[in-house]
Amino acid sequence: MASDGTLLAARVFPNAQAKYRLVISHGNGLAVFGYRVFWEALRAEFEIIAFDFRGHGMSQPGAAEQHHWPQLVTDLESLWSTLEQRRGKHQTVGVFHSMSAVTSLLQAHRYGRRWDALVLFDPPVPPPPGHPLDARHLMEVQALAQKARHRRPSYESPEDLAERFGRSSLFGAWRDSAPLDMARASLHHDLTSGAWVLNCAPEREAHIYQTNLSRFAWDAVAGPPCPVHLISSDPCLSTAQVPSFASLSLHQETAVSYEAISGTGHFLQLEQPEPCRDALRRFLATLP
Repeated sequence: MASDGTLLAARVFPNAQAKYRLVISHGNGLAVFGYRVFWEALRAEFEIIAFDFRGHGMSQPGAAEQHHWPQLVTDLESLWSTLEQRRGKHQTVGVFHSMSAVTSLLQAHRYGRRWDALVLFDPPVPPPPGHPLDARHLMEVQALAQKARHRRPSYESPEDLAERFGRSSLFGAWRDSAPLDMARASLHHDLTSGAWVLNCAPEREAHIYQTNLSRFAWDAVAGPPCPVHLISSDPCLSTAQVPSFASLSLHQETAVSYEAISGTGHFLQLEQPEPCRDALRRFLATLP
């Protein structure tokens, strides 16, 4: 339960023989069970904790005025505290994409070392003021916020949303069942209207994009309290977005561990799940 009483959902897939417990979470407006094509195959090797932030997936939405970055950080701290009480013999590694990746860095800046390591997929880390990527980041988050505000809040069925994911230039490369998995995980059935409604209201999604401005996440990578590995989308693609350039820049400026997955965009775990799993395994093999 979050500090304001909102119920947060974290499903545990135990593995008593595993060395690592992977805490996996999602990007803005999405849901962790939509990433099943990435993490389900990891269950044989690792204990998996699949976590939905407030207003996403199976977690309660909470009050609209509490849907902001500081509360997301507090929610992740609540999850960490709960898991720490049940640590056992596992080392706990945060495996976070996009919004959840930035949240984990803000958590590190605020609270210090929490995870034994962090594996961050294409984190949209805001560059510090004056950085060559600063203006482009500002433009991109404003564009994403505007697009989110114009998003349809409801659909006739999960298949309707999945079909739209498949047609989008941004989501069209998603593999196998990923479009339908994400649609089912991101919607709930409103029994009154019969419609399938987005768990994350468009205005809330937009607010998170628009306020992704804290330089503390960048500072946390520059001085990490635990091992951090960035797994990035391909910065060489003509369609590459700021997160891929930010990850490369962080690697060049701070020497943080880094790998880019060739040919992928921002949703790399859904586009190329096998190479993403392999990159995760390679990094874990370097840990003591």
